[in-house]
Amino acid sequence: MSLSIKERDELLNNTEICYISTSDLKGNSLVKPIWFIYDKGKIWFETHLPTRTFKNIEENNRVCMCFGGRETYIVWGSVKWFKESEAPIPFRKMLWDKYGKDMDDSYITEKTRIFVVNIRKEVSWHYAPTWD
Repeated sequence: MSLSIKERDELLNNTEICYISTSDLKGNSLVKPIWFIYDKGKIWFETHLPTRTFKNIEENNRVCMCFGGRETYIVWGSVKWFKESEAPIPFRKMLWDKYGKDMDDSYITEKTRIFVVNIRKEVSWHYAPTWD
């Protein structure tokens, strides 16, 4: 059974880490855990210009993101990126609000880009084993 909109929003608001998958045009994929922000129905994240993630996105602007565990939400889409100073949300502040004591924003530099996901497809479900 799919998650309701309320359940999806609760999941995205209460999940600390998601997994993002990118690939280059040859199909070489990369999956890694990332921090993210969920704001007004949009998913935001950051990465840096020299990373394999950014290089894959630059070459093949498609991503897949997986959130959750027993309740799972997966999205496929493309992304738009911004320099931090041009982002339409206060991304760094939102990271501080969400991650607080774990936050170290010294890694956010002029080589950091802020991404918003344009969701093209989504699936969700409640994992409930039937063997009990």
